[in-house]
Order: sequence, then structure tokens, then C-alpha cells
Amino acid sequence: MFFRKKKETNDVVRRKIILTRQITNSVITYAKSWHPNEGILILQGKKEKNLVKITGLIIPPFSTHGPYYSGFPVYELPFDLSYIGTIHSHPSGSNNPSLEDLNHFFGLVSLIICYPYDAEDIAAFDRNGNKMDLETG
Repeated sequence: MFFRKKKETNDVVRRKIILTRQITNSVITYAKSWHPNEGILILQGKKEKNLVKITGLIIPPFSTHGPYYSGFPVYELPFDLSYIGTIHSHPSGSNNPSLEDLNHFFGLVSLIICYPYDAEDIAAFDRNGNKMDLETG
């Protein structure tokens, strides 16, 4: 028997996240309304190959908010395959994920919007904290 050696590839497949203008504006408004506390939303969307399009936002049931945290009990969510991640705000001014953010990762993508809450203040990350390409409308 002959075994072929797998071809080594260093090409990293990067997902691209797309937010429509309406979704972007809704996220900005939600983050501003919770300031100086963090706000959190569930992202609904569709994944096609390496493209993830966000199509809706859900306010999680029984969510908690504070100046340094936001969260929700995952077991309270109804089963829905369109939930693809979360977006939450950082009132501190940094849109980088904290260790706590990475430990409580939900779905395929985590978006973070930071103060002063504008479209360019949104960043997307994967489960490992690697930055993802993001297109805002």
C-alpha cells in the first residue's frame, strides 16, 4: 500500500463578515443606549463558504449588563441554527477581545464595538482571538 503525504499548505482561510447599514446602525444605537455598561446581542445570519452575512440581531433573554461584563445564559436560548455569534460593546475604548470574551465565545464569530461607537469601531474575531475581515454598510 502506498500512502500519500498530505500536501502542506500555509494558506490560512479567512472568513469575511458582512454587516448591512441597518444592522450596523442598530448595533451602534444599542451600544450607545447601554453606555457606560456593556451591551450584548446575538447575531443571526448565513454562512456561505468563507462569507458570513449578518441578517438579524436578537436581544438575548435574561441578559446581564455591567461596566466590565455582559452575558446571557446560553441554555435559555431557543434552538435556532441561524444564531452565528454575538456582538457586545466595550465602553473602555478597546475593541480587542479579553480572555473572558474568548472563554465565553458563542458561535462562529464575535464582534466587538468600542466607545465612541461608530462603524469603524467594530471588529470581528474568531474563537482564537484572530481578527477577521469585516465589511460594514
